[in-house]
Amino acid sequence: MSDYLKDMFIDVRKKKDIKSTISELESMLESVSQIVYGAAIEEQEGSATQGFSVNLSLPRLTPTESWGDPNSQSRQDIDRIFASIIRQPSIKARIEHINSFADPKLAQRKGRGARFNSILNMMMILEALQACLNDYSESSAGFVFEGFMAAVTGGKQIAGRVGGTLPIEDFVTGDNEPVSLKLLSPKTPIHGSFTNLVDYLFIRGGTGVEQIKYLIGRKNTDGDKVSQLMLLEFVINRQNFVEIMSQTGNGDLLGQQGGAIQQLARSWSGDPKQLLQMREVLLQTPGYNQGLGMFVRNLDDAGQFNAAASAPKDPAVKQAQYQKELERAVRLGARTQGKKDADEGKAADFESWAKTIPEYKDADKLTLNAAKRAYAAGYSEGNPAAAEQQPSPEQVTESYFGEFHEREKYILSEEKKLMEASGGSGGKQWSISAAGTEKITNTAGVDYYGEINLSDENIKACTDIYISKLGDDLVNLLQTTKEFTENIGKYFSTEERAGAMSANQQAQQDGKEVVEMLQSQTQDASNTDEV
Repeated sequence: MSDYLKDMFIDVRKKKDIKSTISELESMLESVSQIVYGAAIEEQEGSATQGFSVNLSLPRLTPTESWGDPNSQSRQDIDRIFASIIRQPSIKARIEHINSFADPKLAQRKGRGARFNSILNMMMILEALQACLNDYSESSAGFVFEGFMAAVTGGKQIAGRVGGTLPIEDFVTGDNEPVSLKLLSPKTPIHGSFTNLVDYLFIRGGTGVEQIKYLIGRKNTDGDKVSQLMLLEFVINRQNFVEIMSQTGNGDLLGQQGGAIQQLARSWSGDPKQLLQMREVLLQTPGYNQGLGMFVRNLDDAGQFNAAASAPKDPAVKQAQYQKELERAVRLGARTQGKKDADEGKAADFESWAKTIPEYKDADKLTLNAAKRAYAAGYSEGNPAAAEQQPSPEQVTESYFGEFHEREKYILSEEKKLMEASGGSGGKQWSISAAGTEKITNTAGVDYYGEINLSDENIKACTDIYISKLGDDLVNLLQTTKEFTENIGKYFSTEERAGAMSANQQAQQDGKEVVEMLQSQTQDASNTDEV
């Protein structure tokens, strides 16, 4: 595709030596053509959400969680589109840059000194943001939005364990700034794990991390669609942690230990002596999880940190849990089969049914007898008179059921330990209400990013402005380029060769029209210094 377009551009250059304008248009069309063939693109015609592509022949970026992975193909496909945003110096500046394209008043100023491909890229980015907020369930939207913000900031989404514990940051920017992202309704409180936040600040990686930025997105909706997105940030660090907890109604999590934690925070270096002192304090702190906290699990009595101590449980435990559920499912199946056989008037035949279960090729007597007992119970339910024909529970190798009972008790005890550990004594959540952010404005450095207006009316107004700026000829150029790329795709993907050849011929015609329109664009642009 790229070579095809370049051949056309070379042809135009031979006829018109206006390289600066051609370079501009080539960059724009190269951007569009790469997007159409990128793995992250999906035409979403008929979408209920008003977007730029509804009125302009523009492909839509389809955000996915893979956008948060810099090594994924989807992320690499869209990095070029996000390039102009990433050049901005901060998260706030990047959001403001996006917002400037969604503000009709600012949109009126675009074009003078702005590259057309930058406008097209930003329109697709805004549609991708709309898709993040509207095309996924509430639980999935937050995760996809994390991937979107990772791409906006040139960073990466964080999903696995970090420094021996689950992360509190959702993504890390390209500037290596950790960010916890919260996508919330207007009155939903901001919350997080008290234990994880303490561990992050004071012991993550052995000495803790100085601070964490919280990026809060508040959604306003019009029906089922997000119409506005308001963004603000604040920072929790070692120095303001205790004060923020106290100011926002979370003092009960600190108990009587707020002063001691604050005193240690003032000169924190994370040396073994301080770590042990903090452990003693946290053991008396109501909000700290006494079972899973890193100061309990990862710190030995010499003050040495061991990240591996918080590693996931021995896989054998989960395997045993899975095996237990597998055996339960098979017993339920055996019981159902027994009842079915009885209802159909068939003779009880557990062995024939058991041979149909692949898991039973290597089953021990314990498993077989448990399923056989379940089959007998089901058969009795379907045909009460058959109860006399089936072995009673006492007649079916009781020793094996005793062994099964012991295994069941062991697995249940392991589950109980996990439940107790996850609940722990403490392990509570801190919470900051929407109004609570006002209380910590100075303490946490609350900063307002602005509101992005994604309403149908606003996007339609911006679309009209940009279509006017692009001009009819350039809009037609985009439409023809889109049809050109689609016909090339049909040529390679259509199995019926007559249809493929038809697409080929149409692509050639589209290509000629693209060349002619490019020539027209260069002629029109030759008398001006601006594109």
